[in-house]
Amino acid sequence: MTVLQIGDSHTANDSFSDQMRTLLQKDFQNAGRGFLQPGIPFRYYHPAQVTVSSTGWTPVSAFSKTAAGPWGISLVRQHADTPASMTITPDEAGGVGRGMVEFLSQPGGGQLVIEADDGGRTAVSTASSQDSDSMWLRMPTTADTHSVTVSAMGDGPVDILGWEVAKGSQAKPAPGILYSNLGITGSTIDILSRVDPRILSEEMRRLNPRLLIIAFGTNEGFNTSTNFDTYSARYEQIIQMLRNAAPMAGLVVVMPPDGVRQERLPPFTRSCERLAPTGKGFASPAALNTVRQAQIDVARRNHWMQWDWRQAMADTAHPDGRCTILVWGNRNPPVAAKDHVHLLKAGYQQTATSLYDDLMNGYKLWNSLKHKK
Repeated sequence: MTVLQIGDSHTANDSFSDQMRTLLQKDFQNAGRGFLQPGIPFRYYHPAQVTVSSTGWTPVSAFSKTAAGPWGISLVRQHADTPASMTITPDEAGGVGRGMVEFLSQPGGGQLVIEADDGGRTAVSTASSQDSDSMWLRMPTTADTHSVTVSAMGDGPVDILGWEVAKGSQAKPAPGILYSNLGITGSTIDILSRVDPRILSEEMRRLNPRLLIIAFGTNEGFNTSTNFDTYSARYEQIIQMLRNAAPMAGLVVVMPPDGVRQERLPPFTRSCERLAPTGKGFASPAALNTVRQAQIDVARRNHWMQWDWRQAMADTAHPDGRCTILVWGNRNPPVAAKDHVHLLKAGYQQTATSLYDDLMNGYKLWNSLKHKK
């Protein structure tokens, strides 16, 4: 079963998603790492369960206002006009039993070569007389494959949209959970409007996710340019696009975690001063609460599960979780970052465990009701 978590920097950092991955795979078996953004999509990229190396490729992100598509659900691609290679190696037993590479076919496209470390090799031309479209190529793996290298030969442009590695074989996939985190730092829900509908449809058909976790909102709440007159409608429309592409998937709307910023201009409301010892001069952006309420309203209207990341940070002194990021940053050792927006690994793990517990409580209830029928 595939779980797709899509979001901003909280998702790009694999700490939260890897805790979810670890807990779910412990309960329902480990089917492998799943679908990943290709190569090394950004600095400080450290995906769990695999080691990735890359040389010669240029990452191109949908976050860039000047970069042209098409884009897939990974929201990034690796481009090469000259020889380039990227290698993926699972860190745990089981190797690469099976895998796929998603690439663009395009006019003048160069040769793409996929090589397994135990001798398997597949080569294909990415040239097409049609407009750019996504294609999928199976990795030439066996039960003894431990790493796979994807290369561009330098005889024309090559663009990789994503790759997937899993356990088992093509004929008999290993049972269990594949948990993929696809995050773009600095992004809002609007970035998903750049995904090509045809590519998205094919990706969802192949990946067949059974759970979508959508986690945006921090950047909307901190951006002064967010248009809240249309935000709810855009948010709902984009999530409906994902739902239409994966109609069998459950959906969890994740509201942003707590975040504050220092007030630099009057009036100095200092909304955190009474709530945290280090709160003097800090406040929750008013827009962050607007974002949260809009997401709550959309989720309720569509009967989607909603999970409040800020509430997961609450304690007895802060029952709604507001301003807790200051408290978390002041712990010894700290579990929140100095920017008062992001968590550290321990903080992400703690809150991920809260989401896991909520999901499992719902699953156990559903399972008990199903067996009573």
